[in-house]
Amino acid sequence: MEDLLRKNVKLNNGIDMPMVGLGTYKMTDPVEGANAIAAAINMGYRMIDTADYYNNQKIVAKGIEKSSKTREDLFITSKIWFTDQAHDDTIKAFNRILKELKTDYLDLVLVHWPSDKGTECYKALEELYNDKKIRAIGVSNYLEDDLKKLISEVDIVPMVDQVELHPLLPMVELQKFATKNKVHLESWRTMLNGEVAKIPYIEELAAKYETTPQAISLKWALQRGIIIIPKSVHEDRIKANATEINKFDLTKEEIQKINELGPETRLGPDPLTYGKEETK
Repeated sequence: MEDLLRKNVKLNNGIDMPMVGLGTYKMTDPVEGANAIAAAINMGYRMIDTADYYNNQKIVAKGIEKSSKTREDLFITSKIWFTDQAHDDTIKAFNRILKELKTDYLDLVLVHWPSDKGTECYKALEELYNDKKIRAIGVSNYLEDDLKKLISEVDIVPMVDQVELHPLLPMVELQKFATKNKVHLESWRTMLNGEVAKIPYIEELAAKYETTPQAISLKWALQRGIIIIPKSVHEDRIKANATEINKFDLTKEEIQKINELGPETRLGPDPLTYGKEETK
């Protein structure tokens, strides 16, 4: 069966992006974080997802240095936080991010949350993209109305929209809209912070395929064409997240049944309200 660590999706600008990456949210211990990142890269992970808000970009750089791969072997994503979404602040934040990551370009940069200055931030990213300092640009936590508004106001259609997406928040309609507009969805909290193990149907499928509930949720997203970034600082889990997904395929009927599990449950902030009144 195909090694999904080696599988790419082609973004709307022709750039290849790995379908499986390592998430680094809350990975803030300098030694533990760098070791986890290096281990993941040495296992075959090619994409590292970070953000300015995570305050760990120097740790990511250290992990890359400790690994057996070079910068050119990797696909690195970062994001611009609320406080830096004015045009000039976006440029300054981007330049600082480059220094922290010890690189002279990024593969993907996202507007971290929709806000009053989200379009202004995105237009600054368009400039950096046109200057070839970023290989791809996009957004994070944009719902359908947010995407519609942004697309109508900018020159470059976002390549990626990274959103909370898991078996209790399948985002089926958002994916339909995104696909129609050639935007790839990328999921965070795909494993429901481990809570997928408490969903009876997911447990049933895990038993059927002799795997873990976490692997079921990750493979469910991948088979829908969604990019995933599972996170862990534990080498055994990092390895399991990458290998278990290669052992089975869900049927179309099983994917559809997961899509319909309900009730809709959001673990993270609601994009409809978060950041609209105050900055976290």
